[in-house]
Amino acid sequence: MYAHHVGIEGPHLAAFGPGLTVERLDDHLTTLGRHFEFAPLQQVLADNDDGADGASGRLAVTFDDGFDLIGGGAFDVLRAHGVTATTFVLSAMLGNRGLMWRNKLSAIAALRSPDQCVRAYNELMVRVGLPGIGDVSQLLAAAWGWDMARKDELADELWAACDMPALVDFLEEHRPYFSADGLARWLADGHGVGLHTATHPDCSRLDAAGVRDEILDPARRLQADLGGASVPLSYPFGRRCQPAQERLLAESGIIDCALGIRGFSPRDTDRLRLERASIEDDMHFSVYGKAFLVFPR
Repeated sequence: MYAHHVGIEGPHLAAFGPGLTVERLDDHLTTLGRHFEFAPLQQVLADNDDGADGASGRLAVTFDDGFDLIGGGAFDVLRAHGVTATTFVLSAMLGNRGLMWRNKLSAIAALRSPDQCVRAYNELMVRVGLPGIGDVSQLLAAAWGWDMARKDELADELWAACDMPALVDFLEEHRPYFSADGLARWLADGHGVGLHTATHPDCSRLDAAGVRDEILDPARRLQADLGGASVPLSYPFGRRCQPAQERLLAESGIIDCALGIRGFSPRDTDRLRLERASIEDDMHFSVYGKAFLVFPR
């Protein structure tokens, strides 16, 4: 299963709907604990490889985007439930060195007037040669049309055009991601760390160079920093690389698994094709309902 941020929301999260509170995480883990045995990701992967009967009763808890799970309160909840979890980090954001491009768009929409956002976006798109928007609610959907190689550049241009605060000041105020000390404490408590790419692109649109820059090189750096033989990967948006690029992951020897977000996978699924269930929205459907729909008995 997976979630993202836990705790009090900031403007960089406002556009993504109600977040997962500490209380809801505690409640969800209590419910899940009645039906599953919590296990580290590597144990669940090993069970899957073996086709072990017990694998269906084990559940790995994961978090995407590398948000600070200690300051947000998730760390204490996980410890109370005896859960060893894995956080999938955005390597370019670690230590609050940056803010993911879609979180920048959310912050802009939350902190600036709709008219200012729409006007600035449309002026930028005229220069880029892409369609504009009529309402700020269309901002994140419209940005799907951006060239992934330019997504951070365009988000920064929009940030400046909307007269947002200096990014370093915004990050100092909100500190959304794990610090180096926080990540060390996370690891010391037995939790795991994986990669969620460098900057959160749509991986289905990456070419070979993009896969190297966003996945393989960051994975090697993460491996060097943390030790271990390989690095687990979770796909941003759950959008997988194209088959030719996916082969690069398999041949690299560095990627331990590649996880999506379409619900549970049957046992013996290839590690590079495994999926996860969400506990952020309707957990009863995503965790239980989808399993019956996809794997009827």
